[in-house]
Amino acid sequence: MLVKLEFRRRWVDLIMKCVRTVRYQIKVNGTLTEQFIPTRSLRQGDTLSPYLFVIYAEGLSALLHEAEEQGRISGVKICQNASSVSHLLFADDSVIFLKAKQEEAAILHDILELYENCSGQCINTEKSAIMFSPNTDIAAKNQVKSAVRITSEDWKDGYLGLPHVG
Repeated sequence: MLVKLEFRRRWVDLIMKCVRTVRYQIKVNGTLTEQFIPTRSLRQGDTLSPYLFVIYAEGLSALLHEAEEQGRISGVKICQNASSVSHLLFADDSVIFLKAKQEEAAILHDILELYENCSGQCINTEKSAIMFSPNTDIAAKNQVKSAVRITSEDWKDGYLGLPHVG
């Protein structure tokens, strides 16, 4: 993603060296454990993570925009003459808007899988939730949930402390 955004090669190499050479040590009962290398690269809480998460999010956003421009996903419009919105991103959270169609859900699944493979980040489907319009029939809901592999429709009390309208 750094290369795609035209960062200089030397800068990309320095950043990647920081990501690839990280080692951790944990203090247990006042004693440090031996150092260990994480099995995944960047983690939330790493010094560079806020910056790299923004860059990764730019990659996800580009994939979603491309799919929408190609007509593979629809997004939503707030009125007939408005531009459509396919996604909103906030920190490491994403809200993605689609029509409740199995085809669009399958495209979204492919985009998220590509994102995972390219970024090294994993979508936590157990922490993810899906919301449908009240007039969506049960068969369509089941097809979409199956295609994106997200089964929960439980948004708890809303998103970021804000209530949802459903």
